[in-house]
Amino acid sequence: MKKVIAIISLILFPVLMFAQMGYVQFSRDIGSYSDRYADDEVIVLYENHYDVPRNTLLQLFGGFGYNWGNVVLGLEISNLLGVPVSDLLGIYRDYPQDNGWGVIAKRYGIKPGSDEFHRMKAMMSNKSRYWKNIYDDYGRSRNPVIARRNRVHMNDRLIYIGPYSAKEMKEINRHIEKRNKEIAKREQKMMKEWEKGNKKIFKQNEKIRKEHEKRAKK
Repeated sequence: MKKVIAIISLILFPVLMFAQMGYVQFSRDIGSYSDRYADDEVIVLYENHYDVPRNTLLQLFGGFGYNWGNVVLGLEISNLLGVPVSDLLGIYRDYPQDNGWGVIAKRYGIKPGSDEFHRMKAMMSNKSRYWKNIYDDYGRSRNPVIARRNRVHMNDRLIYIGPYSAKEMKEINRHIEKRNKEIAKREQKMMKEWEKGNKKIFKQNEKIRKEHEKRAKK
């Protein structure tokens, strides 16, 4: 009997780990797509796609560890399971560092290998591709309305969150300001590198032009 339990445990453990890592990887992927943009741009894209008010998105951003990937995962799971996002937020806060997603799935019956589990996997795969394409397109057009493609209409009952305190909102805004400064600094660095590269190319072209002129005179 003990051998049977041990074998079952060996089979289930990798599946459970895969499930947990799947949620974390999805969150990281979405977060990496949004990292190129200021928070106001991210917010307006999510407003257009999920029809969720700005203030609610800010609360979710603060509650889900200041990670826009977690915000998307929370909204998608809420919509998929029909569970208020505030309930998911409460569980997530009890299990920080992304451990909450596996607990949330287990709490609501998303067992590894089940039909619901495969629905969750399919959702994450489709949504990851969706947001990659949206962010790429947004980078070219800067038109947030493109996020209305295959729009998700979140039920008001699912997205209601009680008001945060002034202290909590101040902390969220502090993180947003810090993040936006980091993005601006990164863009300035990229611009300087681009300008430096252009100057180098210009010098190389000038050198080639002068060599051609020198040959032509001979």
